Amino acid sequence: MPTTLITGASRGLGLEFVRQYAAAGWDVIACARKPEQAAELQTLKRRWSGSVFVEPLDVTNAQQVESLAGRYAHQPIDVLINNAGDIGPRGAHRERINEQFFGSLNYDAWLKLFEVNTLGPMRMAEAFASNVERGSEKKMVFISSTTASNVEGIYKIFSYCSTKAALNKCVTMLARAVKDRGIVVAVFCPGHAKTELGGAGATVEVADSIAAMRKLIAKLTMDDSGTFTRYNGARVPW
Repeated sequence: MPTTLITGASRGLGLEFVRQYAAAGWDVIACARKPEQAAELQTLKRRWSGSVFVEPLDVTNAQQVESLAGRYAHQPIDVLINNAGDIGPRGAHRERINEQFFGSLNYDAWLKLFEVNTLGPMRMAEAFASNVERGSEKKMVFISSTTASNVEGIYKIFSYCSTKAALNKCVTMLARAVKDRGIVVAVFCPGHAKTELGGAGATVEVADSIAAMRKLIAKLTMDDSGTFTRYNGARVPW
């Protein structure tokens, strides 16, 4: 069976990635910060016992990443999906969004967001590169946002936009770094999906977004390495 490792698997996009890959017959290593509190993820684990493996993981914690990599040292991974991320200060009613605006920036929160959105995915890429190299598909996928684009993402939300832009830049560099190992890396925007982080204005159903991205992931070749693509298949100018 092919194997995928998915971060941020407790809810939203990550949870749906787990659901769809498991239903398609894949072995899934589903990682979440507090899996014991992730009721839906635990339900998927019970439903697909023996093919869905739930692991505790905070991508900002280097020791946890290293420990997980050690436990799966001999496990080939066909598709590594770096989905874990955060939107930064906002609040349930956007009462903290000003902390991402120039003039009232929360620098401590900004640094924390870099740990989650930029350094975390790169930490995972380094830790599991050998696993991916041994897989049959050899793919690393990173979930980003069009807010990272200098063409489309002209917003005043400094923290979130900059951390996703940094992630995209890292992936273009990573594509060159792992090319000789036969590993394809790609960035995807899931669209404004109806997740908890997506907020009230979201327009894309989570299941539709994931189904579309899975089709794109399946078709990735080395020619696509380092690219930034919307869930509907359109390349994102950035």
